[in-house]
Amino acid sequence: MHFYNIKLYLQDHFIGRLLGLAVFIQIFMWWYILSSVHPGGEQVFLHYNIVFGIDLIGNWQKLLYLPLGGLLILLVNYLVSWLFYSQDKFLARLLSVWSVLAQLFLALAVWLIVGLNM
Repeated sequence: MHFYNIKLYLQDHFIGRLLGLAVFIQIFMWWYILSSVHPGGEQVFLHYNIVFGIDLIGNWQKLLYLPLGGLLILLVNYLVSWLFYSQDKFLARLLSVWSVLAQLFLALAVWLIVGLNM
């Protein structure tokens, strides 16, 4: 296994567009949390369960774990995708799709958690 040329890898329209979409979703999540939640000493709701209701409360900084986890998923998936691109383009593209889907679900979770705290 070896890394494919990064310029040629990113020029693949499928991968390039999905990476752009994933980065846009990442930026949105960071912006939405930082603009909606006002830092302070008060605790915020971090998790809601339909059975138990609010079951996790903590500092507002812990809300940043969601986009941070998404950033980690994005980096790992695209690194593995880049590694496999020369051997299997389908697998590389599939990893790109999963990365965007993970970002979408995390963005939905961020939207719901921040909405719970408003």
